[in-house]
Amino acid sequence: MPIRLSRPLPPHLVLALLFATSGLTWGIWIARIPGIAFQLDLSRAELGAVLPAFSVGALISFPIAAAAISRLGTRASVRMFGILRGLTFPLLALAPNPIALLAALGVSGFMHGGLDVSLNAQGVEIERRTYGSVLSRAHGSFSIGALVGSLGAGFAAQAGAPLPAQFLAPAALVLTMFALLSPCLIDDEAPGAISPAPVAKRRWRGVGIPPRALWGLGAIAFITGIADEAIADWSALFIRQDLGSTPLVASLAYALYSLALVIGRFSGDAVSKRFAPMLLLQAGGAMGGIGLLIGTGFNAPVPMLVGLAVVGLGFSMIYPTLYRMAGNTPGIARGKAMATMATIAYLGYLAGPLIIGPLAGATSLRFALISVGMGCFAIPLIGWLRKPRPLETEALTTPSFDPGTAPEPNAYSL
Repeated sequence: MPIRLSRPLPPHLVLALLFATSGLTWGIWIARIPGIAFQLDLSRAELGAVLPAFSVGALISFPIAAAAISRLGTRASVRMFGILRGLTFPLLALAPNPIALLAALGVSGFMHGGLDVSLNAQGVEIERRTYGSVLSRAHGSFSIGALVGSLGAGFAAQAGAPLPAQFLAPAALVLTMFALLSPCLIDDEAPGAISPAPVAKRRWRGVGIPPRALWGLGAIAFITGIADEAIADWSALFIRQDLGSTPLVASLAYALYSLALVIGRFSGDAVSKRFAPMLLLQAGGAMGGIGLLIGTGFNAPVPMLVGLAVVGLGFSMIYPTLYRMAGNTPGIARGKAMATMATIAYLGYLAGPLIIGPLAGATSLRFALISVGMGCFAIPLIGWLRKPRPLETEALTTPSFDPGTAPEPNAYSL
């Protein structure tokens, strides 16, 4: 029987807290990668070989999470994946060898990915019921959780806390948060409900592909995933090695980027009520390109840090807006739409190292980052070429979906 609070919290507040809890685990993992690599005596090549298992696990989880949402509803799916995330999180620190770490990363990525899809689907459901915008602040809460997790893990490591304890204590917090708070979320009246105008199922070589309605949004998610991965993996290295800065200054790269994401996302809900969603995507992509070109156009760390902040402000609205637009696309089950966006974004994360690494080796890291910046300008171009659909040219002021009038689901396979 679910544990319930004596006085339930508002669903939008619960969603933000659960997003922050998920971000906490992400920040801890990112901060402790060096410690885990040292514990297992992994070389850079060995570490690079096992890390993609996290993204692979996440990709596998997306269609399963979509099916769980259609069958159980978003609230039950959030609770299930959240509790499983807490139970499996310590495996990352308890792995005794690289093979065990590979398996732990796959399991952890699976739970993280399923939780990501479920939380975003619940966010769309809250917006539909309350007629308000909450996803931007929810994603901002994730960034805050990631910042707190990474800083907390750093202080714990500096204090000499055992590595397993740095994962076991947060895991207990995750279990408590999802057990106590998930019952406060909105319960789907019609799990699997979709917007009107069913879309025919498409298949190619036995593998389902998303409907044409999501192709443009998927392309934007893919480009953003590549750029986001480039900043996470390469910006500090560029400042440290190519610009000859100190490790402290280099460490500010992702910190400023994350801070800009937080600022942009917490102001994004108000912005989404004033501007059309496609305009927000186009502006975000343009800011991403401008920021990277500013950062790589000078041979000094300060312009790069400023450029990363510009990119963070621009990108802060892209994923919340993509999820909102996909979740309100006519003829597509909400869970399927969420899973599609997450899948394509993670494909961008996987493709990033395969593109940027060889390109940087053949030319230079500066040229590779400039190429990523130029690629960001494809986002406003896609928005210009893509035929606008209902509500995409209007600010978020009215509900776009009535659960009581939804037809039977018409699911498609990812």
